[in-house]
Amino acid sequence: MDPSRITLRPIKPSDAHDMLSWASDERVMKSVRWKALSTKEEARIFIDEISGPHRWGRLICIDDRSIGLVTVYVGSGNERCRGEMSYAIGVEHWGKGVATVAVKMAVPKVFEAFPQILRLQAMTTSENKASQRVLVKAGFTKEAQLMDRSRITLRPFKPSDADDLLTWAGDDRVTKYGRWKTLETKEEALVFIDQLCIPHPWRRSICVDDRSVGFVSALPGSGDERCRADMGYAVAVGNWGKGIATAAVKMAVTQVFDEFSQLRRVQAFVNVENTASQRVVEKAGFTKDGLMRKYFYLKGEIQDVFVFSILSPDSDSD
Repeated sequence: MDPSRITLRPIKPSDAHDMLSWASDERVMKSVRWKALSTKEEARIFIDEISGPHRWGRLICIDDRSIGLVTVYVGSGNERCRGEMSYAIGVEHWGKGVATVAVKMAVPKVFEAFPQILRLQAMTTSENKASQRVLVKAGFTKEAQLMDRSRITLRPFKPSDADDLLTWAGDDRVTKYGRWKTLETKEEALVFIDQLCIPHPWRRSICVDDRSVGFVSALPGSGDERCRADMGYAVAVGNWGKGIATAAVKMAVTQVFDEFSQLRRVQAFVNVENTASQRVVEKAGFTKDGLMRKYFYLKGEIQDVFVFSILSPDSDSD
């Protein structure tokens, strides 16, 4: 295809109809964090979501008609130096060089729009060879491969996990956004397991090859709040950026809805500066519901948090 026909432009509400023609295709949306859209109204909502303060989004157009999308999630706080790029393109335009041209065009525009960004990264599944080729042709360098999901499991905590637990629960970087203090000794780890893990309504060790590398928990409400549960998680620093947290949260959501049939909603509260955790829950299928200002105290400091949620498959029948 003649590259001069390919352009990037900002998204407008009037693009909802054209966007639906490709964003409703499961083949297109399979490898991105966005779910396939079903209606024009869902397309409008999607347009609003990707126009948020930490987003850069442009439609990929041929002759000014939308045939795809490229977005960048811009980090904040300590992660303000990097952005995470994603893209999707209509099936009929696969293999024509359109995606490569669009990504190449997007990269300099993002660096120009966000001068604090020093690094753009993109993640794609190991099976998605076509997307890997697009990124390499666009100038990206392959740096690492995410962990094989079959190695990641969830199970109840055991006292024998104390040593492994201490390696991550004793790290200030891991506990920064958690409600518990950083552990210092194996005895504290044993108490943590005995008093805060084993009796918990639903708390699981995130394991790699059955070694504890983190936790994920869900606390179901009671009474009039029995329809929802609050979810939290943490993963060892050495396992950040490998897809482990996303895989664990996805598994946890499925198990929690199965085990607590009264639940219709699982929600997560994420600090506004914790962009990595925001990406995790979004990749796991959660939707950002809104900003909760000055919502609770954490280790003596009042917090602004985003609330994310995911609904039970049974919620539509209520």
